[in-house]
Amino acid sequence: MARAKAKTDDERIREALDDIVPFALKLPDTVESTSYGMPSIKRGKKWMFSLRKDNVTLSMGCSFDERARLMKAQPDIFFITDHYLNYPAVVVNLANVTKPILRAAVKRAWEMAFVPSKRPVVKTKPAR
Repeated sequence: MARAKAKTDDERIREALDDIVPFALKLPDTVESTSYGMPSIKRGKKWMFSLRKDNVTLSMGCSFDERARLMKAQPDIFFITDHYLNYPAVVVNLANVTKPILRAAVKRAWEMAFVPSKRPVVKTKPAR
């Protein structure tokens, strides 16, 4: 029996993108958009993630604490560049990430992009 041919980085990257975009768009209030000229996904007008210019990595919103945890646990997948040092974001290596890990990260980015709806202001008369 022949073994399956090992996938190339390009194939893994394409598979990751082919999976994660439809997955993200099934989450409520998400839309395809652009960020700095690159394809991105937003929740309403809030950025969740975008393909970086290298076409190999995603930049993704996350808290600073979450970023530190991800980078420590899986440095081959999650890292930052100097550009993201002071932003609540992490870079994701699409050639190394698995579908469940990427989906979980996107779900957290979606949760982080939540913008509560504005409640109507109830006017009350001042007490006399």
